[in-house]
Amino acid sequence: MEEEQVNDHGATPQELQKQEPPQVAPQQPPPAPQPTPPVQPMMQPPVPSVQQQPAPPVPTPPARQPSKAVPTVSFFFDDADVYEVIQTIFADVLKVNYIVDPQVKGRVNFRTITPVPKDEVLAIMEIVLRMNGIGFVEEAGLYRIVPLTDVPRELVYSQIGKAPEKVAIDMFNFKNLELREAMPDIENALGLHLKGGTVRILPIYRLNSLVVVATSSEQLMYIKKWIQVFDDMFSVTRLKIFVYPLQNSKATHIASLMQSIFSGGSGGTSATPTPAPAPRSTTPRTTTQGTTAQPAPVPTSELRTGAAATVTGGGKFVSPETKVFADEITNSLIILATPADYTFIEETIRKLDVLPRQVVIEALVAEIKLTDDLSFGLAWSLKTDINFSLKPFDNPVNLDGKMGQRSSSLTFDPKVGPVLSGAGFSFLATDSSGVVRARIEALAAASRARVLASPHVLVLDNREARIQVGDQVPIATSETSVTGTTDIQRTIQYKDTGVILKVKPQVNEGGLVTLELSQEVSTYSIQKIFDSDQVVISKREAVTNLVAQDGQTIVIGGLIQEASTKANEGIPFLSKIPLLGYLFGGSTDKYERRELIILLTPHVMRDLNEARTVTSDYLGRVKGVHQDIDKEGYVTEMKERFKKQVNQDETYKELKIKSP
Repeated sequence: MEEEQVNDHGATPQELQKQEPPQVAPQQPPPAPQPTPPVQPMMQPPVPSVQQQPAPPVPTPPARQPSKAVPTVSFFFDDADVYEVIQTIFADVLKVNYIVDPQVKGRVNFRTITPVPKDEVLAIMEIVLRMNGIGFVEEAGLYRIVPLTDVPRELVYSQIGKAPEKVAIDMFNFKNLELREAMPDIENALGLHLKGGTVRILPIYRLNSLVVVATSSEQLMYIKKWIQVFDDMFSVTRLKIFVYPLQNSKATHIASLMQSIFSGGSGGTSATPTPAPAPRSTTPRTTTQGTTAQPAPVPTSELRTGAAATVTGGGKFVSPETKVFADEITNSLIILATPADYTFIEETIRKLDVLPRQVVIEALVAEIKLTDDLSFGLAWSLKTDINFSLKPFDNPVNLDGKMGQRSSSLTFDPKVGPVLSGAGFSFLATDSSGVVRARIEALAAASRARVLASPHVLVLDNREARIQVGDQVPIATSETSVTGTTDIQRTIQYKDTGVILKVKPQVNEGGLVTLELSQEVSTYSIQKIFDSDQVVISKREAVTNLVAQDGQTIVIGGLIQEASTKANEGIPFLSKIPLLGYLFGGSTDKYERRELIILLTPHVMRDLNEARTVTSDYLGRVKGVHQDIDKEGYVTEMKERFKKQVNQDETYKELKIKSP
C-alpha cells in the first residue's frame, strides 16, 4: 500500500523528527519493507485542530483487507496559510490545474489522524475551505478557487477517482427561526444523511444561513425541502401582531366574547341566564295607585357590560401568549398571536361580526267603549257573527264568518282565552288578515273607539325600545317641617304617565320573533287623602312574552276598566233652588266601561334590501293616507285659497314669497 504523510510544509513526520528542512515526498516508500495492516478507505468528517504538537494516535478499528492497494495520504496543517494549503492539496496531491482569486485569505488548522484515500481528498478539502469562507468551481479541468459568496449555485464536478462524482451546493437563508437555536434539531432530523456522508451542512450563524452540500441535485432539493419545513414550523410558533377592523360590532363587546371563549371562563359581557318563558304567557294588571305605590318590576334579561378590553389566552383553543386588545377609537381588535392561532381567531370574529338584524315594531294602542254589541268586550264580538251599521258608512258592515273563531284569519290562543270577565285579561289572538285592525278603525270612525297611540319603532335585534306619550307627574314623596318656622320642605319625585311601550325583540334564523312586551296606559287625578291633595295614578299594564312570525299581527285585549261619574239633570235655575231643587231635577250615576286593545306587528329586516322594502311599504301607506284626506278636494281647495291670498296680499308681495 502506498501512503503519503504531508504536513503544513510538505514534509513527512520522520523528516520533522530529524529537524530537517521540509520536503514534499508524495510517493516516498517507507525505509523498511515491513508489512503494515491495511487501512480501510473511509470518509472522515473534518475536525479543526489548533494544537501545536501532534496529538497521540487514536486506535482505529480493524480494517478489511482490500483486494487492491488504494493510495492514501495524511495531512497536518498547523496555522498554515491558505495559499500553502491550496498548493499542497491541488498541486502536490491531486495534481490538477487551479487558479486562486486574490481575495482568498485565511489560516488553516487541520490534521488527519487516520490516512484517507485520495478519492476523498477533494470532498474534505471542500469542507476545510468552506469553513474559511472559500469555495471552488471546476470548469473544463480548471479549478477556480474564489470566496464563497462568489461561488455560483451550480454543480461542481470532480474528476478525481475512477468515475466522476457530482456534488451539489446551495445556501439556505432562514427567515423565521434562529439557526443557533435550531441547529441541534436540524442535525437530528438529517442524522442518517449526515452519518452516511452523502450530505454535509455548514452553519453560518452570522448570516443566519446554512450551506448544504449533497452528492446529487435531487438529494439537495430533498434536504432543502425539509429545511424549509423547519423554517415554516418556527414561523407558525412565532407571535405576530394582527389588526382586525370590525364592521358591525363593537370592539369591546367582541373582545369580551373572546375572553369568555378562549380563557374558558366568564367574559366581560355575558347575558344573565333566565328560564325561557312560555310563549304568550301574559301578566296583565289594572291598578290604581297613590303616592306610596311603587311600579311593579318588569322581567327583562339584563345585559352586563364589563370594561375588560384585553383577552389573554390560556384555554384549549389558543396558546397562553395570545392576547386581544380592543381599540374603541378605531373600533378594531389588536391581536397578538401566532399565525395558526390568528387563523382560528379570525374565523370566529368573522362569524360574530355580522350585520345585526333590525325589527320594525308596528303598534296600535286603542281604547274601545263597551256599549251595545260590545258590552261584553271585543272578545265576545269577535267570537260571534257581526252585522252592524256605523256612521258615516251608508251601507251596513257584514263580517259574518270573517271575525269569528271559526275564521282562519283570526286565531285565539288556546292556553289563554277567550275568557269573558268583568275586568282583567281576556284574550290573546293573531290577526293575520288585519280584520281586528279594520274593526277598530271602523269603531274609531263611529266615535266608539279612541286610538291612544300608533307608534312605529325601529330597533336592533335583542335591544330594548321604549316609546312614551304622556306627562311626568310630580309626586311629593316626603314632607319635613322646619323647626321654628312654618316652612315645609317636600321631596318631589316625577312619575311617567300616559302611554308607555317597552318592547325587546329577538329574532332567530327562521324569522320567528320573540317579543318581551311591557305596555302601560296610565292617567292621574287629584284626590283628597287625609285632608290633603294627593296625586292618584290609575294604571293599566300588560307584561308578556310572546312569539310571532315575521309580519304577523298579535292582538292583546281584555284590559277592561270601569268608571262612574255623577251627572246632574233638571230644569235650569229651578233645579238649583235650595231645599226645593230636587223637585225640579236630580243626579244620576253613569257607569262607563272601556277596554284596552294592543296590536303588535313585527317586520324583520335582515339586510339593506329588506329595509328598503319595509320603508317603501310604509311610504306607500302614508301616500295613501294623503290621498284619502284629499278625496273630497279639501287639500286642493286650501292650496288654491292660499295661492289666491298670496297674489292679492301686499305683505306677501313685499316678502317676495312665491306662491305654491
